Amino acid sequence: MTVTIGPDRLPPDDFELGLVASDIDGTLLLNWKPISTATIDAIHRCQDAGIPFVLVTGRPIRWLAPIAEQIPDLGRVVCLNGAVVYDIAAQSVVDAHTIDADTIGEITSAIRAAHPEAGFAYETLTAGFIDREFANRRSREARVIDDVTELRGQQVVKVLVRLGTSDSQAMHDLVDPLVEDTCHASFSEPDNGLVELAPAGITKAKTLEDLCDHLGVARSQVMAFGDMPNDIEMLSWAGHGVAMGNALGSVKKIAAAVTEEVDEDGVARYLNAVLDTHTHQTP
Repeated sequence: MTVTIGPDRLPPDDFELGLVASDIDGTLLLNWKPISTATIDAIHRCQDAGIPFVLVTGRPIRWLAPIAEQIPDLGRVVCLNGAVVYDIAAQSVVDAHTIDADTIGEITSAIRAAHPEAGFAYETLTAGFIDREFANRRSREARVIDDVTELRGQQVVKVLVRLGTSDSQAMHDLVDPLVEDTCHASFSEPDNGLVELAPAGITKAKTLEDLCDHLGVARSQVMAFGDMPNDIEMLSWAGHGVAMGNALGSVKKIAAAVTEEVDEDGVARYLNAVLDTHTHQTP
């Protein structure tokens, strides 16, 4: 691969790469297409150098199967915007932060009081549930419920909210003030009209930080890739945050660098350039 990343866009000379964290959709792949060979090769190059490559995604566990098929040797994945750490190789949950039934009732009541048209979806460790007001292109994979009381006994790790608009930023601005004391609100696509609610205090960054502590990797050694507002905390926390060329402006603004777009193998290009110029030392 011909690398076009200029030296002015690379980490400083004293940056010591200890771990790579990457979002999936819009970062490693686009529109549910397979991960490119170039990107898989870059991931394996990273792993061969003894540097963990950690996926940090909003996807639920049940949507990780295509990734596992392409890269079965990946270890722990931070999914559901930080609510769950899942081991792809072992196919097991390592850690989970849940939203209790009372909080779910408070969330839905508060949002519906302000927006009666609201529809909700709920991700658990094993399945997806939707109410009858919620419509989604993958709703066929979810079980329809008539009331949130049907979720009792389920380990809910993410709530998705839909209103009568496709503008996710506008939706976020409406929903966030209603739930900020009980959940963390974000969105992962600008025009799908979905706001994603994680357990209070949980973000991609917080769970990645906990994982790095477990692995003995310092914050200053982390390089992270992302493209959407639910990646902002992670890119800001990492020692070197890289936004994709297709990222929203708000994401590019806080990133230390911007690489090529996802369909130009931006992660692979940038990662290879860093591996070519920075010597890794085991922390």
